[in-house]
Formats: sequence, structure tokens, C-alpha cells
Amino acid sequence: MYIVDATFYDMNAAFKQPIVTPKIRLERRKALVVELNMNDGESYFGECNAFETDWYAPTTIADVEADIRAWLASIRGKDFSTYEAALKLADRLQTTDARHVIVMAFYTMFHSLGEVVVDYGATVSGLTDEQLVKLEQTRPQRVKLKWTPHVLKDVQRLQSLSHQPAIAIDANESLGEADISTAMKLQDQHILYIEEPFKVLNEEQLEAMNQAMPIAIDEKATDLSQIKALVRDYPISVVVVKPFRLGGIDRALEILKWLSDHGIRSVVGGMYEYGLSRYFTALLAQYASLPSDITPSGYYYDMDFVQDSGLLENGQLKFSKPVVDKQVLEDPR
Repeated sequence: MYIVDATFYDMNAAFKQPIVTPKIRLERRKALVVELNMNDGESYFGECNAFETDWYAPTTIADVEADIRAWLASIRGKDFSTYEAALKLADRLQTTDARHVIVMAFYTMFHSLGEVVVDYGATVSGLTDEQLVKLEQTRPQRVKLKWTPHVLKDVQRLQSLSHQPAIAIDANESLGEADISTAMKLQDQHILYIEEPFKVLNEEQLEAMNQAMPIAIDEKATDLSQIKALVRDYPISVVVVKPFRLGGIDRALEILKWLSDHGIRSVVGGMYEYGLSRYFTALLAQYASLPSDITPSGYYYDMDFVQDSGLLENGQLKFSKPVVDKQVLEDPR
């Protein structure tokens, strides 16, 4: 089989509630969706997790589209018949984000996608009364808070929930030495982990933070060799595995296995995804040791191009094989 051509779509839904992090405020989530059209008439989709601007990572949606278009021109008509051969073609892509998109489509091409059931791990940006009510109703196994000046109060409010979820904190590399004293006030609150407290790794600061709560890397977990070096040299006990940063599902699975073999806890991270990408985040989360960043259908958006992706049942999320509704997607080109 071989790729005949590809169609590029946009998805651009408004968040039900703006996303506020230490780095940015997001009102909408624009995403690129790529459809690979095959010579046998079948088509397979991949969803891009990059953003329009480089606020989170250097690679943007425009970079990913340009990379994939150039790649298509170079491999169009090249025959392949196995997943392994398809991955070798994907290795020609220049960016990890683009490779992730294409590998998502290739994985669907060569694997049977069945039902996936995982724990519900919510992420909260600025804890409001409305969000607290939603958490009480949906009962996630874990809640991840974005670090704000109100983090101590937010933790207390989460601890007031009747079902007592595990609590993690995401600092997005925004903390300084002065924030360690605030973190120490949470020392006895059994925080699951804190993601990326500091932009620059400093052993003394990390050792002090580690007295308050376990430390996780996220943005710095860029490949297996980097992860091995960081967990060797610093007090890091949790790794957030994001397939789009690593270059695809295949690489994420390899890293999850290495972490498990070496007794390092793992989380699979998403990035305000739509239903297609969320299915694959859930698929990978089956191999993580901690509840991952996966939310129920309709949590972030009223509209999605994969319907009912992650239905909530008794604190767990049930995913069926994703079916893409192209009518919801915008600007085919």
C-alpha cells in the first residue's frame, strides 16, 4: 500500500472555561487534523497537539503542517506493508510533533483499536466554585492543580471533596527559590508530585523541594536518553510521558516500559486534546503507574470531531474506537 495524498483540517473550539497557566491564558484550542488517503481507498487520521504560537514549545501548528507536506512530497507512492516499515517512513519527518501525528495514523492502520478503560485524572487551572462542583460530581481519581498564588487554599478546597482524590501540582517551570517555603507548607498533605517546579535544574533547590513532595519532569522529558540522565543526576521520581513531544506512540511505549523496569513512576500527559488524541492518551495510560491527564468527553469543549470519546462511569473513563466526523472539521485543504 502507499499514500496517495493527504487532507489537512483545522479544529478550533472554544474552551468552556478559559485555561489559565503560569505561562498563558487560552480561550480557544486550535488543532491540526491530518487525513492520510491510501491507494486502497481507506483513510487514517492523526491529531496534532502543537499550538498556534510557540508559548509552550518551539514547534507550532504551521511548522507541523509544513513538515508533513514536505514529507509527503518525498514519500508519496512509496510502498509499505508493515507497521515497522511505516515507522521507518515516519522517521524521515523533521519534528517530533509531526511524527506523532503520522504515527497515530499508522498505528490505526495496522492495529485493531478496541475499548480502553482508564482512571479519570482531571486538570484544573484556577480552582473556581463551578469547577469544585464539577469535581464533586465527576469524582476523578486524581486532580492536578496549576500552581497559583492561591495554591495552599486550592489544596485545602480539594481536600474538602467527599471522595478525596489524589492531588498533584503543575508549576510549568515557573517557581523560584522563594516558592520553596510555600511548598513546604504542603509537606504533610501527601501531594502525589509536583511537575516541573523550576526552569533550570538546580540540585540544591530540587533537594529542598523534594522534602515537600516528589518531583516530576514534563517539559524536560524529551527523549529516553534525556530522561535517563535526569533521573540519574537529580531527585526525580515521576516522569510525565507526552507522545507528541517524544515523536509518537511507539517511542512513548518504549519509555513507559523503561520507567516501569527501573521503578520510576509514570504519567501519560495530554495537551487539551480533542477526542482522537485523547483515545491514544488513554491507550498509553494503561501502561502508566499513576492516573494520567485524561478527562471525560465534553470536559473542555462543547464540540468535538470524535463524539463520546471517554464516557465517565464510576470514576473511570471508557473509550471506544474513535470515529472521525469530518463534517465538524474546518477548512479542508
